[in-house]
Amino acid sequence: MMLNKMPPNTPLNSILAYLENHRRWGSRNRALFAVRQQLRIKDIANLKVIDLLNRDGSIRHIYVGGDGVHFVLDAEVRGEFERYLIERFELPKNALCRLFGIDIRVPVFPTQKRQQFSPNTLAQHFSALDKDISQHFMHKSKRATKERRSLKAM
Repeated sequence: MMLNKMPPNTPLNSILAYLENHRRWGSRNRALFAVRQQLRIKDIANLKVIDLLNRDGSIRHIYVGGDGVHFVLDAEVRGEFERYLIERFELPKNALCRLFGIDIRVPVFPTQKRQQFSPNTLAQHFSALDKDISQHFMHKSKRATKERRSLKAM
């Protein structure tokens, strides 16, 4: 598996933009990829909306996994969670507090077939995402190299 491998010389923002525009589940895949930088697969698979929210509707700075391990969520990951939850639940910007009016014990990342990923399925999903990302950005860099060579030849 290629987990956590990013193409060389490719900024994270480019990868996230590619994921969001690429597939039907683009927003979810973008959030998954960003979150994977800080959380373990088993914690992502079991993540519920209630685990992420403070009482004021903001995203928590610290996530405590099922086995008691603490993870500090940086501003970028909290921002990705907020962006994804707002889009998933079709909320206005900065309105995560409206989630308290619904059942927030639902999984953060649903799948097409099930309510949530199993850790094994999520690992396979990440492997497929990594392969897709690598192929896209490697192909893009090869094309840029060919263009530079052709310009030098002139």
